[in-house]
Amino acid sequence: MSTASEQPKLWSSTQAYALSFICLLLGSVTGYLLHSPSAPAPAPAAQTAQPSAPMGMDPSKVTPDQMKRMAEQKAAPLLAELKDKPKDPELLAKVGNIYLAAHQLDMAKDYYQRSLAINPKSAVVLNQLASVDFYAGDPDKAIVDLHKALDVDPKFGDALFNLGMIEWQAKSDPKAAIADWEKFLKTNPNHPGRAHVEEMVARAKQHLNLPPGSKTDKPAM
Repeated sequence: MSTASEQPKLWSSTQAYALSFICLLLGSVTGYLLHSPSAPAPAPAAQTAQPSAPMGMDPSKVTPDQMKRMAEQKAAPLLAELKDKPKDPELLAKVGNIYLAAHQLDMAKDYYQRSLAINPKSAVVLNQLASVDFYAGDPDKAIVDLHKALDVDPKFGDALFNLGMIEWQAKSDPKAAIADWEKFLKTNPNHPGRAHVEEMVARAKQHLNLPPGSKTDKPAM
């Protein structure tokens, strides 16, 4: 039995660093918030099939300092480019992506903000900044970031998807989440993640009229 108040919570620091470690090993340095709408939700990091780690390193035991060193190694070529093109917003955002994938939130935020100072109308970077703010424990700021992204591109699927996830996870507001995801479905009719989002809408609707703490067999998100 689960309760309506048992909404998904932010991953623990151990899970977050394990996932970040895997992202770096696989070369996946694009930012993430919760999970991509283009594929089913990933299992928690501890349950995810993990690639071989250098020197037998256990992803679940990776430390922030180790993650930082790995990120710095991956970012080095881009940082070298930035010496010649310090005002390139795309390069700055790419460096931010590496630090976000490594869960180095302060560094990621710095590079995203530098990118946005040059190109404040980048919906993609605003969406990435929302990831930073969400994982830093500030869902309200993340919501502001996502609304700014949607002001730039009202049909931006990643921002709509992530906004719904925050409304569900952090604000316990399935009605708002449903509205965001239904807009996603309406404005992105051919999106490859459509079936996944439709499933999430159906799950959220099962919780619409349940007061916090109610016992229910309805599946949580």
